[in-house]
Amino acid sequence: MFLKNLFNNLGMLITKRAILLVIIMALITGGMGYGLTRVEVKTSVDMLLSKDSPVSIHNERFQNQFGGESLVLLLRGSDNLLLNNETLARLNSLQQELAASDKVFSVTSPVSIANAFAQQAEQQSSQMQEQMTNQIQQAMTEAATAVKMKGGDEKQQAQAVDAAKQQAEQAIAAQYGEQIRQMNEIGELTSTNEAFVRYALFDESGAPQKAVAQLLPENGHSVLFNIQLKSGLTLQEMSEATDQLEQIINEHSIEQTHSLFSGIPAISKTIDDFISKDIGTMLLTVIILMIIVLLLIFPVRWRLLSLPVVMIGMVWVFGLMGYMDMPLSIATMALLPILIGLGTDFALQFHNRYEEELVKKEDSSKAMAAAVRHMAPAVGIAVIIMAAGFLTLLFSEMPMIKDFGLMLAVGVCIMYTVGLFLLLPILTLRDRKGIKLRKGKAGNVVERALGGLAKYVIKHPKAMLILPLIVAIAGFSVDHKLNVESNIEKLMPQKAPALVELNEIREVMGNTLTLDWMIEAQDVTQPEVIQWMDSFQKHAAMDNPEITQSASIINAMSAIQPDVVTADSTTIEKILDQLPSEITAPYLSEDRSMAHISFTIDNISTQDQEKLLSRLEQYSNLPDGVSANPVGIQVLQVKSLNGLTDSRHTSLFTGLIAILLGLFIIYRSFKRAFFPILPIILVNGWSTALLFILGIDINPLTAVLGALVLGIGTEFTILFMERYLEEKANGLDKKAAIVTAMTKVGRAITASGLTVVGGFSALMFTNFEVVKLFGVTTVLDTLLCLLSTLIVLPAIIVLLDKDKDVTELSGRNI
Repeated sequence: MFLKNLFNNLGMLITKRAILLVIIMALITGGMGYGLTRVEVKTSVDMLLSKDSPVSIHNERFQNQFGGESLVLLLRGSDNLLLNNETLARLNSLQQELAASDKVFSVTSPVSIANAFAQQAEQQSSQMQEQMTNQIQQAMTEAATAVKMKGGDEKQQAQAVDAAKQQAEQAIAAQYGEQIRQMNEIGELTSTNEAFVRYALFDESGAPQKAVAQLLPENGHSVLFNIQLKSGLTLQEMSEATDQLEQIINEHSIEQTHSLFSGIPAISKTIDDFISKDIGTMLLTVIILMIIVLLLIFPVRWRLLSLPVVMIGMVWVFGLMGYMDMPLSIATMALLPILIGLGTDFALQFHNRYEEELVKKEDSSKAMAAAVRHMAPAVGIAVIIMAAGFLTLLFSEMPMIKDFGLMLAVGVCIMYTVGLFLLLPILTLRDRKGIKLRKGKAGNVVERALGGLAKYVIKHPKAMLILPLIVAIAGFSVDHKLNVESNIEKLMPQKAPALVELNEIREVMGNTLTLDWMIEAQDVTQPEVIQWMDSFQKHAAMDNPEITQSASIINAMSAIQPDVVTADSTTIEKILDQLPSEITAPYLSEDRSMAHISFTIDNISTQDQEKLLSRLEQYSNLPDGVSANPVGIQVLQVKSLNGLTDSRHTSLFTGLIAILLGLFIIYRSFKRAFFPILPIILVNGWSTALLFILGIDINPLTAVLGALVLGIGTEFTILFMERYLEEKANGLDKKAAIVTAMTKVGRAITASGLTVVGGFSALMFTNFEVVKLFGVTTVLDTLLCLLSTLIVLPAIIVLLDKDKDVTELSGRNI
């Protein structure tokens, strides 16, 4: 009787303190409204993998050494851009301004390489000039000393000095004459001198030198700038850097050239812009859809009231996200239509039961008490079970899915709260001045149709279960065949400028996908480490045809000495001294404790990348004191695949267990606990079959479908089960209780189910193709949950519920 008294008192409180409750809810809404201003968009790849994972930890250290995310600028021209002094001056100015940005770690381009060679050439020229001067001076001094020792006078000494000078100059001319002639022809040793750039970066045939070929695609007719941002930048800082660099590029435009600018930061910024735009579009769309659905299928007074109440709930949800510093991602943006749909569902249940009781009792106070007594615990149970199912998403390794699951769980609780303590008080205030009810016919078209369906299911329960079982089994059998995709590029609008330009860059550059490796040792330039890296590179390329090329410090050193792998420490040291820092910096840390190997691979699927990465990780035989770990953006995306697959199955399994235990505690019977969950298990099989038939990948959004189906479907089945048990407690037999539950709560479930569908449909009005597909599947899954509740659950009850009529509702003494 405790719960009965509790909810009776709650109903009386809502009736007596309606104004106070509305004021309290308004004040809370104002406070949560401020939290909305703190919500930030975040779409970088660290939303795919936890920062505490080994890969993320290694990647952070790697980026601290070699820079963070990178942006690519490709300049295309009809002629060779580097063989024109005016263009070279502009490119140098562009290089300097890009590198001067406070958020840029380094800028590598043909201009920076030419500058490095120019400094090196200037230094060598000075050293050669000094060496020649010393050589002449030494010859003159030795000649004068030799004549003097033989007793020669000053005139003889002068003659000997002149002869020695001539001879030394002739020797120098023979040794350095060609170099001196070349330098004289080249002229000024700078990266703005066309002749020097041609000499430094191109071979005799006019093709780019091997060391800079990647930066000069299309045989030098294009110029590539690789802009490495500093590590540890926030998404907002990366966005600001992208805007700043784009402005610099526009200010240094070169006539008759076409510029392409892209990279992960640019892509992330594009996604952010689209998310901000799509949130507004989805909000407007969901409001329009909900108004249409409510007007068409919810025949009560003030039928649109649920919508503004739910919008207040959304202020609470997103305001709370702001206070929790939880970012808005591709996943959490889907909370908007989902929670609006679910929130309206809860509100409809309260509103519908209140109107039903009002017709019976014709007294608002009594109707409110009865509605709260019956619906508050019923919907409350559904919300608790639903939240438990959503919280299983916390087992995911993906931060964005964890955020999504947590806020879904919190969100449904908030929607329950605003429905109970805002919508019902408003209805109470509406009816205080009197009630004007229009009593129509006993049962509308929907109720009569549901009553007919209930009677058919009662007569043919086994037949109603055969096809659902077959489809579910087929769905579970193809689960392992679903493709898994976590590539951030596949999750964004495919016509986004940043992605279009990136694909154009790839058309010019060829393959741009890379799997990076971080090699660490006390000194990675020691011969045994160099030999291991060389072996790793060669075996990787030999055993894996997907690898098109590899790059490391070995490639740079081999350009000077081809047999560097067999060189000793002294020789390696001399080779490194000859290489400009612009060439060594991307592959070797200053303290030589870390090296970088980059494998360029074909444009293969993320799953194939995962297999390739696994094979490369198995290559061992590491020298003592040496470690090798995969790092980089692509590796983070690949590693998140396991998180998608494993967390999807884990959340589904743990969700089922959590819901089963919760229902057992409520119903005190394993059999009755299984009744609401069995139809939803079947729906998960149907959902998997649907994904397989439609060819939809498992991605950060579709990975949560199992938890969504559990939550939404279990709410429907619990509400049906509660009404069925309520009618049995009122003295009806099993069949009559099923018919009554179907016609009464079935109407509300149908209305709320279609409302949820209306909310989810807003997901289709987005620029993100992956979100559109998610919207399609959630709409279809919700309809499947509705069908399963109205067909499968009654059939299961008919076949399995052998209990006699009960006198206590659900064994909960209310």
